Amino acid sequence: QGALWGSHPILALDVWEHSYYYDYGPDRGSFVDAFFQVVDWDDVADRYEDAVALFE
Repeated sequence: QGALWGSHPILALDVWEHSYYYDYGPDRGSFVDAFFQVVDWDDVADRYEDAVALFE
């Protein structure tokens, strides 16, 4: 479930409990905040440009 057929993901965040519960317990919000602190935004921007180029 959760597949977006025909999409071109540029950033993914897994928020199912298996991805954060060991380190964060039920505090999903802190996990999400921490995730965004370590994202390589230059890489995300490059992936965005690559995805946009597919439709130009």
